[in-house]
Amino acid sequence: MPPVSQRYREARRRQVLDAARRCFARAGFHNTSMQDVFAESGLSAGAVYGYFAGKDDLVAAIVEEVLAEVVTALEVVTESDLLPPAARGRGSAPARARRRCAR
Repeated sequence: MPPVSQRYREARRRQVLDAARRCFARAGFHNTSMQDVFAESGLSAGAVYGYFAGKDDLVAAIVEEVLAEVVTALEVVTESDLLPPAARGRGSAPARARRRCAR
């Protein structure tokens, strides 16, 4: 069997994360089982566990994505003319958020 490409792995990981987001949005974290994520993603338990150890890892990955989206949105706002010049740059909210996330 040929090795799996990085592109394939990224697509499967995305498939699992998207399925988990839908499950969590529909039923909430506590009411979603890993079996729900398997069914929603259309992947086997082994395939899903190859990317994430469990629900906590799924949530952590989703939170990282959401925070990255928030930082990007803040960058767009702070780099636009919507804020006064003093509010832009190194001391801006996105810059501070990036520094905190990098720790």
